[in-house]
Amino acid sequence: MVVFRAVLTGALALALSACQLGYYGQAVSGHWSLMSKRVPVQSVLDDPATSPELAEQLRFSQQVIAWSGEHLALPADDVYHQYVSLEQEAVVWNVMAAPAFSLTPKTWCYLLVGCVSYRGYFDREEAEALARQLSQEGLDTWVGGAIAYSTLGWFADPLTTPMLDRSRPALAELLIHELAHRKRYIKDDTRFNESLATLVGREGAIQFFADEGLSLPEDYWARRDQVRQAFLAIVTDTREKLAALYQSGRETPAMVAEKARLQQQARQRFQREREQMPALAAYQGFFDGPLNNAQLNGVSDYNDYVPAFARLLEQCRQDWDCFWQRVDELAALEAPQRSKALETLVWN
Repeated sequence: MVVFRAVLTGALALALSACQLGYYGQAVSGHWSLMSKRVPVQSVLDDPATSPELAEQLRFSQQVIAWSGEHLALPADDVYHQYVSLEQEAVVWNVMAAPAFSLTPKTWCYLLVGCVSYRGYFDREEAEALARQLSQEGLDTWVGGAIAYSTLGWFADPLTTPMLDRSRPALAELLIHELAHRKRYIKDDTRFNESLATLVGREGAIQFFADEGLSLPEDYWARRDQVRQAFLAIVTDTREKLAALYQSGRETPAMVAEKARLQQQARQRFQREREQMPALAAYQGFFDGPLNNAQLNGVSDYNDYVPAFARLLEQCRQDWDCFWQRVDELAALEAPQRSKALETLVWN
């Protein structure tokens, strides 16, 4: 499962307007390097050297995009109609960080998009160098590869090899997730933006397969959600225990020891549940990670408000026009009121 996605629009915009070097320079050069390699999807399909597998995925992607614009009211006219062939496993690498004894993420602020809880790099070594620097400052850090990023409508984002190298349901979910960011994005609220896109991606993919009459194994979505919920339960329980620990006022050595015990407890629970639910093996890579505050925060950003948005869609009787209107009402609120409204949705 790919957890992290990068939105580098702010970095790009700031670099373009202020001609700054350093981080913003790498963002611009990396983005333009990617954009310069774009080839129209139709040209790839017309190329006799294109493999049948790639051609099938490209045709499927265009089907998803067209359907999403028509049925989900997503901006799909000028995006993902070009393709970039990449050999690397990710398009960008995101650095996430948090204090050693706090679940409050470190944020980075950019022009236009506001503050977000990650910093994206096109070069993995640069991302890992920043993570090492932040670790030396005493922060928990985590570097995650992202197979897609959105420029929020500023550019015609292309399909890439890492995006297409996945199952059709996962590809549909990813594409709709990214289109949702182009539909609605608000400053300074990573959790709102990512949870919204996660819900739209999931529900949109389910509806797409149903509307298009595409066959999947029986109970595919229910079984997939069961596995996802099992994973999220471990992460949520671990975060809650860590939050209680950080508020306990213990001395630092005791805090360090108990934090390590809770992280190991999460790994052991995962291994036990994996024996009962073999499909959980898809998350093995996650539990091979440090399970520190930075890594755990990323999961929460993508999932904490999903139940609230699911409730919103249910209240709208699966009507997407109604849903987007309600989302706009939430987006118009100040951050504290918006968080309270989302929490109320979960419990009502």
